[in-house]
Amino acid sequence: MTEQERRKRQEKLLGKLNRLEAYHEIQNEMGRLTAAFNFHQKEKVLEHFALDLEDVSLEYADEGRFEGPAAVKAVLEELLGAPPKPGEMIDMQLTTPMIEVAEDGRTAKCVWWCPGAGAYTDNEGAHAVWLWGEIAVDFIYREEKWKVWHLHYFRLIKCAYEKGWVDDLSMINRPNTPMHPKSLPSTYHNPYSPLSIRDGIPCMPRPYRTYTAADRYWELNRDKR
Repeated sequence: MTEQERRKRQEKLLGKLNRLEAYHEIQNEMGRLTAAFNFHQKEKVLEHFALDLEDVSLEYADEGRFEGPAAVKAVLEELLGAPPKPGEMIDMQLTTPMIEVAEDGRTAKCVWWCPGAGAYTDNEGAHAVWLWGEIAVDFIYREEKWKVWHLHYFRLIKCAYEKGWVDDLSMINRPNTPMHPKSLPSTYHNPYSPLSIRDGIPCMPRPYRTYTAADRYWELNRDKR
C-alpha cells in the first residue's frame, strides 16, 4: 500500500467516525427538542433551530409552512405560547431513527416515526387522545453544534382514545378557520382515514454527498428504490 493510498484510507475512516459521532449528537438534539415540546418549553425548543438562517422552516401538519426565523417563532408561539392547563398533556415519542449524515459532514437528513398520546380539557373535564405521525428534519452544523434547519411534522392519527382512528376523524384536519398570517400553503397532508391510501411519505433518507437546492423537500419523494 502506497502512502497516498494509506492517507485516503485514513481520511475515509475518519469521515465514518465523524458521521457516527454526528448521528449520536443529532439523536440527542432531537430528543431534547421533543422533550421541550412535550413540556411547553417554547424558548428551549427555539434554541434547537438555526434561527440565523433566513430559510429555516417548520411545517406542522396542515397548519401550513412557516419559512424564516420570524415565522418559526410565530408558529411555536401559537403551539406552545400558552401555559398548559391542569389535566392537559402532550407526550410525543421518537422511534425508528433514520439518519443520513452527508459525506461532507455539514448536513443530515432525518426521519423519525412519532407515536404519542395526549389530553385536552373542556367544561366536561379531561379527554384522552392518540397523537401519531412522522417527523422529517434537515439538520445543519452551525458553530460546532447541530441545529434544525427544516422540520416537517406529518400528522397520521389524531383521535379520541376511546373511539380510535377509524371511528373518530374529527381532529385529523385543522379547524375551518383562517390560517396564521405567516403561514404558507402546506406541502403535504394525508392523515389516515378509512377512505385514504398511505403512500409512504415521508420517504426514508438516502446516503448523499452534500446538500444542494435539489434536495429541498426530499422527504416528499415517492420513489422508494
